[in-house]
Amino acid sequence: MFKKSCMLRLVFVFLLVSVPFMHLVEGNETCDVIQEYGPFLRLSSFASDQGSDQISLLRTIHIYWVWIVHLFIVIVLLALYAIYVHRYNKLLKKEVSERRSMELKLQQYAAELKHSNELKDLFTDIMRHDLINPAGIINSYTDLLLEIETDVKKLQYLKNISRSNQKLIGLIEDASSFTKLDSVEHLPLEKMDLGVIITNVIESMQIKISEKNAKVSFLPSGPYLANVNQLVEQVFVNFLSNALKYGSQNERIDINIMDAGGSWKVCFADEGEGIPDKFKEAVFERFRRLEKGAIKGSGLGLAIAKRIVELHSGQLGVTDNPMGKGSVFWTTFPKA
Repeated sequence: MFKKSCMLRLVFVFLLVSVPFMHLVEGNETCDVIQEYGPFLRLSSFASDQGSDQISLLRTIHIYWVWIVHLFIVIVLLALYAIYVHRYNKLLKKEVSERRSMELKLQQYAAELKHSNELKDLFTDIMRHDLINPAGIINSYTDLLLEIETDVKKLQYLKNISRSNQKLIGLIEDASSFTKLDSVEHLPLEKMDLGVIITNVIESMQIKISEKNAKVSFLPSGPYLANVNQLVEQVFVNFLSNALKYGSQNERIDINIMDAGGSWKVCFADEGEGIPDKFKEAVFERFRRLEKGAIKGSGLGLAIAKRIVELHSGQLGVTDNPMGKGSVFWTTFPKA
């Protein structure tokens, strides 16, 4: 549109300049006109002895000639403008057509993606149901056999079966949770006290804490209100489970909530083996197996924690425990 207006302005300015120019031509000195058209006068059959008639005739001819030249120039400019407009409209139509085609492709892709996510969720639910049920049955029979079996060797086998089955159930649950979280963009939030959530997590995991004879220290000093989803509980469960699973017997786990300005920073400090610097980011990746001496296994717990924190616009990470050996897993959640 800008180029079109420039072309029209050029034609308009040319016409404005032309008219005054032609008036200037009319006012030229007589001698200049005679000098320019003298040869033409001598050949003209209409020449007379009166100089005024000759000058008037020359003026008229000159004005007509100037008008013809200017008219020709205007016609050329208008023709060029028409060619430009035609090409511009052609390019514009092509661009609009390409944009519409791209929009249709994007809409089709969005519909396919939505359908794919729906199929993925359906498959996840079916997989979870069909795998969890048999695993639950195995778990029930194993517990029953553990109660009635007296042979030491058989008891050891049953315990190994029970541990493996529990690990399988946990892996299925984690995979199902992560798959669903991976397709979620927003979570409904409500005002909750992070201190209360952590206290509930500690109470729910007392059996595992007792098995490791661990001491979990958490001394909340007030309400820690944040706009979060109930899923944040899973973050704290994974942090505490991680500390218990890879820590030693009789270890101490310190949990603290600190004021970080516009957010709360929650830290879980353990006395485990610690994590080498090159693995500190990798521990939050799904199905990432680390070297021996670091965190073992290929669980999804920390990957799930990372995704939940991301959905809360928070941060998380792991550092070395400043009190000695071990690690500090930390995360932040915006204040309410």
